[in-house]
Amino acid sequence: MTNSNSKISQKLRRVLFAGGGTGGHVFMAVALAQELKRLDPSSEVLFVGTRQGLEARLVEPLGFRLETVQIGGLNRVGMTKAAATLSRLPFTVLQGARIVGRFSPSLMVGVGGYSSGPVLLGGKLAGYPSILIEPNAYPGLANRLLARWVDGAAIAFEEAAARFGAKARLTGIPVRREFFAVESPIPVNGSLRLLVFGGSQGSRPINNLMCEAIRWLPEDRVEIVHQTGKADHERVKLAYSEVGRKAEVVEFINEMPKVFARSDLIIARAGASTVAELTAAARASILIPFPRAADDHQRCNALALQKRHAAIVLEQEKTTGKELAETILRLGGNRQELRQMAAASKQLARPDSVEKILELMSEVARG
Repeated sequence: MTNSNSKISQKLRRVLFAGGGTGGHVFMAVALAQELKRLDPSSEVLFVGTRQGLEARLVEPLGFRLETVQIGGLNRVGMTKAAATLSRLPFTVLQGARIVGRFSPSLMVGVGGYSSGPVLLGGKLAGYPSILIEPNAYPGLANRLLARWVDGAAIAFEEAAARFGAKARLTGIPVRREFFAVESPIPVNGSLRLLVFGGSQGSRPINNLMCEAIRWLPEDRVEIVHQTGKADHERVKLAYSEVGRKAEVVEFINEMPKVFARSDLIIARAGASTVAELTAAARASILIPFPRAADDHQRCNALALQKRHAAIVLEQEKTTGKELAETILRLGGNRQELRQMAAASKQLARPDSVEKILELMSEVARG
């Protein structure tokens, strides 16, 4: 352990991670927790989330302790559910304060999701320091509401800095090291190697677009790997078969970094984790944001990459299969543009994100 790492671990002996709900939120916290345990096996970590979020299934099997609070969402849930959440909020803040008080952390870390707000607020009222991790270009509701109460904010995009002022530090977000090891260059000629995926569960709108687009994508010009998700696998596989189109159509890809390494172009959603993986692997992409994501954050993420010429953004509701195919073929025929997009993507990567976030955590933590 280096001297600087030793100092970090000494200040972060007890860390509480609050939030979750989605895999993106949970795995950011897990990456940091695992690094803390690697630096100092005696350090203690507590996750606080809800019974409904993915943290309830993911955290404890990885060897970390989880406590839960009772809280619902506020954003895009309807008036009745929002009113019920607001009525429970004082109770949940008190519940969070009690959990924080029992654990007595060196630092609280909010990773987003509606459970992070009451826990961090309860801990703040009890006098404990805290930071937020904001992975999106446009901060989520919980982090926007918490901005004035926390002591620091680790952000992935410069666009988010205005929401946190002097508390913001550009760090990137944690990404598996395997993505940074992807170094395969884009070939000068030959067929374009295309990867299509819409997250771990797949995306029916993206699947539908590809089922239409394949009619205009000749096999000798485009090789396709398509992750469909379990629910759509047989339907999409049949669509390829009906037009006589060979492709690797799979439910789920376990070794995504390896598939990134043999892809020249990637079609995907624009969640924060996906965007971070694309930049870590220096891949060119066509991003189709999920239009009903909270606060339209996926569109903000996608436009941040397009602004830097690392991606092309297509709107789900306005794009046809033929238009998608035309975009794919244009990029396949212009390898120089693809290489420029890949280089721009690499410039956005943050290989030291975990270290930078731990440094910020250490600075804010209790002595």
